[in-house]
Amino acid sequence: MPLFFFHIHNGFGTTPDEEGRELADEAMARDEAVKGARSLMSAEVEEGCLDLGGRIEVTDADNRPVAMVHFREVLIIKDGSA
Repeated sequence: MPLFFFHIHNGFGTTPDEEGRELADEAMARDEAVKGARSLMSAEVEEGCLDLGGRIEVTDADNRPVAMVHFREVLIIKDGSA
């Protein structure tokens, strides 16, 4: 199975993924990046902060970009005024 790396870029800086994960394909890697972004944002909300400017860059074993998942694109924000 291919190896993918998930590098986090947000207001705290860049956190490179040094281990990576074996996944079936690029689509599954992107899905995992979406889940990861949502998880990171969930933890931020618990701390009373939310950085929608963050992103997760997915690369393959040769460090080639596979996907870019921007935090602001993986959730819908509702403010109750509709």
